[in-house]
Amino acid sequence: MGEEHRAIRERVGIIDLSSFGKFEVVGPAALALLQRVAANELDRPVGSATYTQLLDARGGILADVTVTRLGPARFRVLTGAGYLAADMGWVRANIEPGEAVEVVDVTDDLAVIGLWGPRARDVLASATTDDVGDRAIPLRAAREVRIGASAALALATRISYAGELGWELTVALDWAVQAWDALVAGASEAAARLEPVGYRALDSLRLEKGYRYYGAELTTQDSPFEAGLGPFVRLAKGEFIGRDALRAMREAEPAGPARRLRTVTIGGDDWLPVYGGEAVRLGGEVVGRLRSAAFGDTIGRTLGTVYLPSDVAEAAAIEVDVFDRREPGEVGPDVLHDPTGARMRA
Repeated sequence: MGEEHRAIRERVGIIDLSSFGKFEVVGPAALALLQRVAANELDRPVGSATYTQLLDARGGILADVTVTRLGPARFRVLTGAGYLAADMGWVRANIEPGEAVEVVDVTDDLAVIGLWGPRARDVLASATTDDVGDRAIPLRAAREVRIGASAALALATRISYAGELGWELTVALDWAVQAWDALVAGASEAAARLEPVGYRALDSLRLEKGYRYYGAELTTQDSPFEAGLGPFVRLAKGEFIGRDALRAMREAEPAGPARRLRTVTIGGDDWLPVYGGEAVRLGGEVVGRLRSAAFGDTIGRTLGTVYLPSDVAEAAAIEVDVFDRREPGEVGPDVLHDPTGARMRA
């Protein structure tokens, strides 16, 4: 896992993301429906990829998704593998009578390949004749490109759950192997040492970047403000589910929420058997439980996330229950690796 992690940070890695759930919202009322269920602004140009949460009426987080606008009345939603049915069900449940819109599961029709790392553009450029420069495909944009000699058509979305330069490449399932092989050949042509990467390495990469995962950091018991996702909420865009609750939270806590999600480092520079769920203590008293944990190979420490009182200062000492002992740690910055996001914009 450490080698896979370092490959993405230092060179380039390739990962099969096809298990993620994918559904499309299509029809004249598609935008209105998605604007009603999403906290972020989705009325963006065709080719935009927007990160957003779906909320319940109390402002709790029901889903954490990326929405790509494929056309004026066609959107594709990418969600976690285990949440497809729930997310589709929620969107369908909020269709108003008479609205002309369909919600269609396309998970089994499409494969998704992640290509991430400092050499990702070199690899993709060697596998296609299309322009993949920064102006052609800016950050959080999606464009179609042809990959390999077979000219497999892929939707290249400039986004990365690892926090590095890269793309999620969505292709028809029948062309997935050809596209993968073309990227491997492109890496050879570009003299870039490409490494296949798995989900366990992805966990450590995203924790170093402070990226959240639904079902761990994000649940219906957590609000976007507590989770540090306020920048992805657009209260001024108009009505959406959970908006009234979020406005009430802001009014009740003008200085910010009483608790918020924090990144913590645990132990020394050796791997620890910490998996999430362990008790976190301040002054000996349990104040929360780890939501996620992994060893961050770039930082060289075991990392975790936990909701703590907002007045707990950065660098505050904590303890984490690890089996029969308490491991010392401290509250770290929310983003430990590349806090400005410069590497994704490379």
